[in-house]
Amino acid sequence: MKKVQFWLLVVLVACSNQALSQDTATQRILSAKDDSVKVVQLADHAYKVSGTDKKKGLELYAELMRLSRKLNYQYWIGMSWYNIGYVHARAADDKEAMRNFDSALVYLKRTDRLDMTSYCHLNIASLAGRLGDTDKKMQHLNAVIALLQNSKHTQTLNYTYNSLGVLYFNLDDYDTGLTYFRKAESMARQTKDTMNLVDALHGIVNCLSSQKKFVDAEPYGKEALAMAYRTANKDYLTVAHTAVSELYYKWGKAPQVLMHAKKIVEYATETQNVQYQLIGTMGLADGYLLAKDYKASIANYNMALQLGSEKGAVIQLDDIYKGLSEAYSQTGQPGKALESYKKFITYRDSANNEKVKKHSVDLDKKYQLAQKEKALSENQLQLALKDLQLAMNTNYVIYAVSALAVALLVVGLLLLRSKYRRLNHAKELNRIRHEKELHLLQALMQGEEQERGRIAKELHDGVAGMLAASKMHLSSMPGQGAISDTDGYRQGMFLLNEATQEIRKTSHNLMPEILLANGLDEALRWYCNNISGDLLSVQYDSWGDLRRYKPGFELSVYRIVQELLGNIIKHSKATQAIVQMSVNENTLSLTVEDNGIGFASGINTKGMGITSVQSRVVAMNGRIEMEASPGNGVSAYLEFDTTGLVEVSRLTGSADPGKAAQLS
Repeated sequence: MKKVQFWLLVVLVACSNQALSQDTATQRILSAKDDSVKVVQLADHAYKVSGTDKKKGLELYAELMRLSRKLNYQYWIGMSWYNIGYVHARAADDKEAMRNFDSALVYLKRTDRLDMTSYCHLNIASLAGRLGDTDKKMQHLNAVIALLQNSKHTQTLNYTYNSLGVLYFNLDDYDTGLTYFRKAESMARQTKDTMNLVDALHGIVNCLSSQKKFVDAEPYGKEALAMAYRTANKDYLTVAHTAVSELYYKWGKAPQVLMHAKKIVEYATETQNVQYQLIGTMGLADGYLLAKDYKASIANYNMALQLGSEKGAVIQLDDIYKGLSEAYSQTGQPGKALESYKKFITYRDSANNEKVKKHSVDLDKKYQLAQKEKALSENQLQLALKDLQLAMNTNYVIYAVSALAVALLVVGLLLLRSKYRRLNHAKELNRIRHEKELHLLQALMQGEEQERGRIAKELHDGVAGMLAASKMHLSSMPGQGAISDTDGYRQGMFLLNEATQEIRKTSHNLMPEILLANGLDEALRWYCNNISGDLLSVQYDSWGDLRRYKPGFELSVYRIVQELLGNIIKHSKATQAIVQMSVNENTLSLTVEDNGIGFASGINTKGMGITSVQSRVVAMNGRIEMEASPGNGVSAYLEFDTTGLVEVSRLTGSADPGKAAQLS
């Protein structure tokens, strides 16, 4: 019968997240002042190092022991022995580990740490089981139950139920073992305790499979595996694969046994767990025996025998010799088969003697003994007061450091607040400066328009009127018939007509009456038609709900389009230009494009009027985007928010969007 083993409990205390190299951290910690802070840091560092370097870890725990004795810290003396025992147990040096945990228990009983005292009892019980000392195992399990009844340490109590299940399973009392495993399973599910749940499922699988209930056992094994893989914890994976491997061995399924046994060896080797390396090696030997590969089976049994003999793990030796006897018999080696069988009988009888001894123990007396031990622990409570006082002193230091950190935080916040105020002040100054510049620009634009209007009025009412009067006087001169036939008269009248037209045209450009009378759409259409000719064709299109806006806004937009078209006439060498206006709810947008020579981005555009256009757009809270490249003309897009600028809503004629002009 395969014996179930439990891993030992290890507790990580005061773990830090600093990722220092081992040598640097060791030197820094050992050179520090001998106080409680150094104790905690040294314990943390020793735990980390011992996982990868057993020798170095034991040296650090020895130093922790020396320091704890110097400061008379009972708890840390006990924890030094505890972790030294754990290091030896991981290496399957069970007898030395047992002595270490016994020493740890002496000191831990003097403190109020029920959890650590219980863990120590449980580890001693686990080691006693591995060494075949059933009586000692039962004694320490009862001690844990006595300590933890009605306490908050449910996880440890749950572990104890699992340990009792293991004990009864190893005594072939599968029903009682199953009872304890199911109790542990129920508690672990309620408390979401993955470690104990995996152990409980392992125990249930072993009890059911030992009763030949293979189909009932298999779902529990698969659940343990799934849970272990979800956590990716290699210790859990080792136990889960052990449960499934032993199930398939009893079921007689060799391929599955070998597959899971290899996983046991793999994970146990990675975690340096020699005890489970032994179990995995035995699993391989059993699997090869089922597969009738007797040579491989014998090799693995001998490997397991060497491990078990070196570490004194007698609880597994009867199974090893039984397997060797069968394998030697199948390979025609009757002498070795007989020798192995005799050793099997010897170790089996030893195991049976342990069972008899267990059944002869008076459990009630053991319980009373555990209660007395509990009372003794409570009487030693005062011995932990010094540790408590030291812990309080440490807390005072923490409070002082925290207060300093808060003070620094407050100063930092005040500095940030001051900086934030300065930034806001600078932003406000920039905003005021920008508004001042806009107001100045708007004032200049208004002054410019007023001057344009005055000049246009003088041209229209003054100069144009004088020219009209001159033409009228010439037409009414006596003897006109003879004069009108002369070339000089006709040329003079032609020049008067041309001058009148130019004056009227200039007057309209300075202050277009059509803009004031009919609005922006008609004014732009008229202006585009007016400047369109043989050298430059200007097409105008408009879309949307065309409305009337406040006169100042319409005039400013009109001037911007005038200036853009003026730039096209002066600089672009274009043959075609398009002006498009679109109104969409509270947005008026304009596009002015040409097919001229364009200009490269980044070129100095001084003298082209672009800066003036951009200034006007900014003053109107609009935006302008210009695209230009050599040989591809220039495209200007303008957009204005017309919220609050609509004066009279009316529709005007609009171009067909489907017939919008395209530049060639």
